[in-house]
Amino acid sequence: MRHLKNSVLKVFVGLFFVSILPINVSADVKLPYVLSSNMVLQRNAETNIWGWADKGEKVTVTFRGKSLSTETNSEGIWMIKVSVGKVGGPFEMVIKGRNAIILENILVGDVWVCSGQSNMEWPLSQVDNASLEIQGAQYPAIRLFHVGNNAAANPAENTAPTQWQVCTPQTVAAFSAVGYYFGKNIHLETGVPVGLISSNWGGTNIETWMSPKTVANDPFMDSRVEGLKDFDVEKVAREQKEIFESYQKVFEKVQKEDFQHRYIDEKYDDTHWAEYEQPGLWENHNEFVNFDGVVWYRKSFKLPAGFDLQNAEISLARIDDSDIVWINGKRIGETYNQYNVLRNYKVPSATLREGENQIVMRVEDYTGGGGFHGGADEMYITDGNNPINLAGMWKMMKDDIRVPQNPVSVSQSALNPNQFPTLLFNGMIHPLLNYAVKGAVWYQGESNADTKPQALRYEHQMRLLIADWREQWKNPNLSFYMVQLANYKAENNSPGNDIWPFVREAQAHVATDEKVEMACIIDIGDAGDIHPRNKKDVGYRLALNALNIDYNKDLVYNGPRFKSVEFNKNSALVTFDMQGTDLVVKNKYGYINGFAVAGSNRVFEYAKARMVGTNKVEVFSDDIDEIEAVRFLWDDNPGEINLYNSEGLPAEPFRTDDW
Repeated sequence: MRHLKNSVLKVFVGLFFVSILPINVSADVKLPYVLSSNMVLQRNAETNIWGWADKGEKVTVTFRGKSLSTETNSEGIWMIKVSVGKVGGPFEMVIKGRNAIILENILVGDVWVCSGQSNMEWPLSQVDNASLEIQGAQYPAIRLFHVGNNAAANPAENTAPTQWQVCTPQTVAAFSAVGYYFGKNIHLETGVPVGLISSNWGGTNIETWMSPKTVANDPFMDSRVEGLKDFDVEKVAREQKEIFESYQKVFEKVQKEDFQHRYIDEKYDDTHWAEYEQPGLWENHNEFVNFDGVVWYRKSFKLPAGFDLQNAEISLARIDDSDIVWINGKRIGETYNQYNVLRNYKVPSATLREGENQIVMRVEDYTGGGGFHGGADEMYITDGNNPINLAGMWKMMKDDIRVPQNPVSVSQSALNPNQFPTLLFNGMIHPLLNYAVKGAVWYQGESNADTKPQALRYEHQMRLLIADWREQWKNPNLSFYMVQLANYKAENNSPGNDIWPFVREAQAHVATDEKVEMACIIDIGDAGDIHPRNKKDVGYRLALNALNIDYNKDLVYNGPRFKSVEFNKNSALVTFDMQGTDLVVKNKYGYINGFAVAGSNRVFEYAKARMVGTNKVEVFSDDIDEIEAVRFLWDDNPGEINLYNSEGLPAEPFRTDDW
């Protein structure tokens, strides 16, 4: 799913033109926006100070009592490498050519890039206890730099116009909440000034954040970026305008109560339609892969005698993005452009009948995943006492109508951020590469969890991204800390084969690499919202990683991790790596939730579990004679988590099989 997708696709053609084209050269020395007053420079490093001026012009940079000079090259570009020195400030920097620029209130400390998709983008103003946090956010040694959204076909030389800001109640509200809490914890624990660069975009996949070089060396991604070479932005913008105008004419008809279509007719013969299990995004099926548009759904269902036909409600999980619902030819409800909202509709009286009924749905998807998502237990019709399950096989048929990438705004770019790999690297990472940083914190993965093949590629892609950024920043020691996907969606009644656990597993595997770690948040998500509002604990858990690895703080920085398993008939003894702390079960009877086991048939059943040592858990089942595999928290939403360490960090999901 491409989350926050409709709002994030409002990329105007001319808005960031300055960041795509070279800077106009004139007599005056000019700087990129990331070099401004109030910035934080990376301590104990050499950083570049660069910009533009006339060809052959002499430019001098003075900082901390030292002056260095250079001349611009034939393209009017100049660059000077400055030894930043140890923590300190505030300092002044003077850049002088034919004109002089004075940058003030500069601090020397640590600089962190905060990147990913909507959960990293999510602003402090929209989190739990936001007002209180914002009121107290007076931290003059924390500085904020927000990179504007820019999907660029070619590497940009500058960001959208912006500047560094001192962290105050007036500046922090719209900033990344995860980034803020991470930086706040680092600063308060170490006293080191912290610069936070927020470069993120909701709904984006990992491929768009990688460089052209890395993409070109990966066959899967390179095949996807091929079309960018001859991509005509203006031509596609014109095409999008035509699609938008055509769509609006159709939409005017569709939104009328008396809208008619042959597929709505109960007697329509749909035997030639495709049939697929629901809920499930349509991209999971070959004929719907990469399809954005309109799909019709049909399903027959039976109501038993005694069902209260006058007091019925229908639930259809969540629909990506828009839907209209008819039952027995009567329009009963609709939701427009809301991908993450439960579809619960009151069924008007005189609509239903005992026995056979017919439901028809018209679903629009504008970009990314389309169709049903959520749990099977969220699809039903009920009179309050008699729920009838609607999950299962539904008929599906594409419509020929084309839909725009953004159904509410024609003034958008021809490029959306997921259209090709490299676009956000070009527009939102490349302009920062001359600026020395200590590391990156990353919260992304939801948009690479639409299908299982995507999830299984994620480990490889994560390693490519980390190696790519280290190479591009010319910093092989660049620290990289990621957030593992939270618990989300409805709980399963039986162990499932959901997609998100495979992304979590990929993240856990990558977290074993040098100077890479992971914050597990399997216990603080929200089943009904992909954007959980508790960002404070997310930032705190990320900061634990950095405080231990980068700042040499002797503390426990992750929860219990799987170490080994021993099988003994219908039981298994799981040993956890505890970092010197103890297991804690938050249940007065000692019952541990979240374990499932399977025998030779590879069918998983939920199991019983109990702690049998400071780092060991016995898992057992009366239904399986010979346990061959154990899984823990292996669902999109595994429900209540009650296994932690003494520091309050949750045990992390794992599996012992490779099935």
